[in-house]
Amino acid sequence: MAANIGWPATYAGGVTDVRSADIHIDKLQPGEGPEALATLARAFWPDPLFGFFAPDPLWEHHALAHGFSAFMADLESFDQSWVARAGSRVVGAAVWAPPGAMPRSRRREAMVQARMARILLTGRNRRRGIALLNAVDKVHPHEPHWYLALLGTDPLVQGRGAGGRLLGPALDQADNDGTPAYLETQKEQNLAFYARHGFAVAEEIRLAGSPPVWTMRREPR
Repeated sequence: MAANIGWPATYAGGVTDVRSADIHIDKLQPGEGPEALATLARAFWPDPLFGFFAPDPLWEHHALAHGFSAFMADLESFDQSWVARAGSRVVGAAVWAPPGAMPRSRRREAMVQARMARILLTGRNRRRGIALLNAVDKVHPHEPHWYLALLGTDPLVQGRGAGGRLLGPALDQADNDGTPAYLETQKEQNLAFYARHGFAVAEEIRLAGSPPVWTMRREPR
């Protein structure tokens, strides 16, 4: 869920008018990862946190997809990624970590850091940015919880309810299991959206010279 920017409704390999097509929610299928990553990058750009690292807008846009690929690869084996489809197009994605998957093991954390190395090494504001990420990691809960790693919808379908519907499958499981859900967001305008789905701000993390990050928690219903 992010900025409302324009984007063509066509792409090489097919044409779908996503603005009028019915939206359906389903599990991420094999081979859909690249399209889901492209959709997430469109949804998030421009992003305060990635923009803080970015020397220019093109670097930021590439870094969004590259960074998100590290998170998706880390959580792929848990099979809790959902997509919104409009016709043949993926127009949204929600990537979750189920209870027990977070915080990451040392091995998984090392693999994520290795995949993220190019971003961290070639970006600007590295020290302050890494300090902010470490501060966010320190407050991540250790109790069993559902963790929303990524959520985004194509700007062309924002406002049609796809984001809320993408949250549904995991939040339903959280309610059935009596398990809390947790997320982080670096966009203040997202707070109201998540509040409508039962999340409340847990902490606001601010370090001098860096953008803020809000952590949010949802108790099971």
